[in-house]
Amino acid sequence: MQNKIWTNETVIASIRHEALSGHDMSYLRTQERSPALLRAAQRTYGSWKFAVIAAGLNYDDIRRYQVWTREKVVEKILEWYGKGADLSWRNVSLKLDPPLAAAAIHAGRFASWKDALTAAGLDPEQIQKYRKWTPTRVKKELMRLSQLGLPLDQDSLVQSSPALLAAIYRIGEGLVKERESIGHGAQPPPKPPTGG
Repeated sequence: MQNKIWTNETVIASIRHEALSGHDMSYLRTQERSPALLRAAQRTYGSWKFAVIAAGLNYDDIRRYQVWTREKVVEKILEWYGKGADLSWRNVSLKLDPPLAAAAIHAGRFASWKDALTAAGLDPEQIQKYRKWTPTRVKKELMRLSQLGLPLDQDSLVQSSPALLAAIYRIGEGLVKERESIGHGAQPPPKPPTGG
């Protein structure tokens, strides 16, 4: 069998593949499971930590690795839901939390991501529909928050509706313009009282 040629790219691809397969990516477990990958990562990136970071994974999460169970998957889904995160499969598996996505469907924990969302008490169709941001949807959601009297500044939206804020910058015209489009721009200064 021919030895694998390790480059920066093949190390990164292998780390991502291992993570998406739901493996424990800690140093010790990787050393047990794939010592060649570990050595190549150390050789090309200087350390396992730097290679993991270069692959786009959160090293602190890996160090705190816990064995995934159905309950832990549900708990993590609800944690992200509580933060207003986009829980579509594409976003979770590629950006938000690839280890969670892998854990949900790895080892038969759930038959699919939809099943995992259902187990968390969420409606997969609503999650998918709600998170398909369009310019119209952005305006409607901003209007809804405005009618509730919630602040629409960037710092507040980061906390209350990060997915909306991301959509504003991804498909909208920026926060100031979007607020103005729903009549929530800067208010004119009050007129001075007339003498009398």
